[in-house]
Amino acid sequence: MKKLVAIFVLISLLLCGCGRKATQVPAQCRTVTGIRITFDNGPLHTERQYTASAKVRAILNYLRWLDPYGLPEEDPETVSGSSFAITLQYSDGCEKHYLQKADRFLLEDGKPWRRIDPARAQTLSQILGQMASDKK
Repeated sequence: MKKLVAIFVLISLLLCGCGRKATQVPAQCRTVTGIRITFDNGPLHTERQYTASAKVRAILNYLRWLDPYGLPEEDPETVSGSSFAITLQYSDGCEKHYLQKADRFLLEDGKPWRRIDPARAQTLSQILGQMASDKK
């Protein structure tokens, strides 16, 4: 009988511990639930929202593949060209912001501007051209 009580107490303690941990979502466990992309090129301005998992995954793969490097020699704020504002929306309500400018620069959440390969950067237009917005 004492063994059964001890096992019951042990299982109860384990379950209580698991219950407390489950209520807190660590940053590494949160997921991207949506992506908002705004495109600006002079008078042309479009905004799209993506929530379908395949579309979100395609954009996240693009951001990982982009591989920013080095600091720019010129001020990206003064460079003319199109820009993409990309906002990742997470399951815990947080957001992460990227700004891609002139297919040559990337700004990530307050970090310094970084250079990007223009050939890789142009891939975003191709990806977006193949996907309709999930919300209008």
